[in-house]
Amino acid sequence: MRISVSKDILLKALQLVLKAVPANQLIPILAGVHIQALANELIVTASNSSLTIHYRIPREDTSLTVHRIGEVVVPARYFCEIIRKSDSGMITLEVDSSLMLTISSEHTRIRLCGMDAVDYPAIYPGESNPALKLVVNNDQLKSSIQQVAGSASSSEHRPVLTGVSFQYRNHRLQLTATNGIRLASRTMDVEHKAEMDRHIIIPGRNLVEAVKIMDGGDRTTEVEVSHRHVRFTANNILVQSALIEGEYPSLHNVVPHTFISEITIGTAPLLKAVERTTVLASESIIRLEATSNRLHLLSQTADIGNIEDAVAILEKNGEDFTISLNGKYVADILRGTSSEFIRLRFTGKMSPIVIHPLNDLSSTFFLITPVRTAK
Repeated sequence: MRISVSKDILLKALQLVLKAVPANQLIPILAGVHIQALANELIVTASNSSLTIHYRIPREDTSLTVHRIGEVVVPARYFCEIIRKSDSGMITLEVDSSLMLTISSEHTRIRLCGMDAVDYPAIYPGESNPALKLVVNNDQLKSSIQQVAGSASSSEHRPVLTGVSFQYRNHRLQLTATNGIRLASRTMDVEHKAEMDRHIIIPGRNLVEAVKIMDGGDRTTEVEVSHRHVRFTANNILVQSALIEGEYPSLHNVVPHTFISEITIGTAPLLKAVERTTVLASESIIRLEATSNRLHLLSQTADIGNIEDAVAILEKNGEDFTISLNGKYVADILRGTSSEFIRLRFTGKMSPIVIHPLNDLSSTFFLITPVRTAK
């Protein structure tokens, strides 16, 4: 293999794909980055077996010249640091028969020991008829993942809850995540519809990494589902994730359909009040008390102090109520909400409280299970 490539575009590719390489990777081949030169493109890939990120540098202009095709795997962190500190301009990469990679720039020549690419995990072969293939607006997909993935569990006690449920049904895609205490769900339209329904579970941590490199705007992402993987492709970036096997909890009996009371309140002022109140909240527990025109927030930590705050209620239907919640969970939901106002629905002192963004009442909702307290 021998290529000449622009430092800037190679560094961009490396910084994107290295999100799939954990700092403490113990398997040597997975601590490497796969460099593959084809006749018309350079492909840079990193993988931890669960998550694979694949970046294509097309041979469209003078930023890439392929002199000789080939491939090699080199230590990812060292290679990225070498490229980052190289002089600006073109860099030449050349691999000899002993898998030694020579990195040459204007005044520097570095040799890096490589590994055989045959042992590197392969992207699953493109299927002519994948189990499911959708086209989704990037902005919607990105915001949906950001709103939902944070509610996935971090405990491996129930592996399915560490994932995000992707359910395609009736030509709509619903994303749901829960850790047993809080739940987030958003349903979105797709641009290219499939005729068959499909339900998969994607590791939440993989989606969090994927969303960091997704473009926004009106562009689209192609979503392909096979039996063991899901693949997101947009422009020159491909993100592939393994799936989690298991049965995701049904929402049928979890989501309340009747409400004792509901209030409409400004998102920004409520977020500020929640953040202030949580400062002195023992175990992050805050108490919400809704009266006719104000929502009172209270917290305390024994021997330290207490906080009382209040936010104006814009509209209220139903009776007054009091409920105790995890303040950090409430703040996470409010930070991920683009709506100027939210609707908070009370379903009972020990029943989940339901939060809807006012600009998206029909397709997005969050549940938080209350905390039992002495009062």
